[in-house]
Amino acid sequence: MTRWQQVLIVAKWEFNRFVKWKQQLIGVALMIVIGAGGLLVGKYVRNARSTPVEVAVLGADRLGYPLPSVDGVTWVGERYADEAALRAALDADSVDGGLIVRAADSADVLVKDRSAWTSRAQAALAQAHQAVQFARLPITPEQRAALLTPFAVRVSTLESDAADDVAAARFYGNVMLGIGMMMLFGGFASMFPGITGEKQQRITEQMLSMVSPQTWIDGKILGLAGAAAVGTVITAATILVGLLMLPTLMGIDRSFVPALPSQWGIMLLLAIITTLGVAMWFAFMAAIAATIDDPNASPRTMLMMVPTVPTMLAFGLVSNPDSVVAQVLALFPLTSMAVLPVRLLAMSVPWWEPVLAIVLLAGTVALFRRAAGKIFATGVLLHGKEPSLRETLRWAREA
Repeated sequence: MTRWQQVLIVAKWEFNRFVKWKQQLIGVALMIVIGAGGLLVGKYVRNARSTPVEVAVLGADRLGYPLPSVDGVTWVGERYADEAALRAALDADSVDGGLIVRAADSADVLVKDRSAWTSRAQAALAQAHQAVQFARLPITPEQRAALLTPFAVRVSTLESDAADDVAAARFYGNVMLGIGMMMLFGGFASMFPGITGEKQQRITEQMLSMVSPQTWIDGKILGLAGAAAVGTVITAATILVGLLMLPTLMGIDRSFVPALPSQWGIMLLLAIITTLGVAMWFAFMAAIAATIDDPNASPRTMLMMVPTVPTMLAFGLVSNPDSVVAQVLALFPLTSMAVLPVRLLAMSVPWWEPVLAIVLLAGTVALFRRAAGKIFATGVLLHGKEPSLRETLRWAREA
């Protein structure tokens, strides 16, 4: 039996240990039921009437126009003589709120406790004031509509003159990155029992007598990554189908889901970068898990959150993807999975940048895989004592 045949046997065993198709189907059904229930509740909440409140008004004549209608709000005028009386009534819960008009362009809303209706009242008053000011200007309705129409800026490229296609590429690119991060977080749940289980059950010696540590860890990484991929793809596909179908069936607008883009070159690059990045971090997590004696008490479980750091950096660079810092982080293997897609989706980059980033990332995957094998070879045999950071780094250097 060749080495890679052994790797596939280990991978298949790990995969079947964590992927239970019946449970996956039950999970999909539950997601659909929960999603449909959430949409129904949301639709009911949007259509539900607001709780009625009474708001006392002082100085309404200063506006020069009638108070606008606000959903759930009843304006009550001439009930209190001054502000002091209104405040006393508000403190005694005799009224739900107060509106004190200070001038034609300013007013105060008083409430005893924070209330949701105040934001609706603010928006309605501002809109009514704006409408009155426009009505006083010597302009036609067409001119007023032109003033209120925002300046439309359409961004396109030489390869694609459709602005919607650029937006679609960004949307589905972010979806792809989200799938990669979901795979990593899904791997957390399977990596610990998948690697530390045999160590705690004291069957490592028997396994190492049949396969080499590198073969064993390669099979584990492949099988556990496959299990995480299946769960992530099923979850993502269920969510996508729900976004496409449930709103239509329930009469909800789904225009926020764009059509598939035509920029398949960028999408292919994103798929390669995401796949390599996931493989790199799975090897990293496998190496860390091999040094953990008890996953329920070890402080090293916090190292599993290291893959989230590049994502946070990417969010910080969204507004400035053309900076030198963004270019460096897009090439650096530990951050390229998250940062390079930001640059690819926001701007045009030179052809050599993604090529170099992929080469460096692939080399790091090979290095992390070898390091994980070396650390696993020794760490998985230790019981009762976790290796120090110096020992772990020494084993990694031997790779």
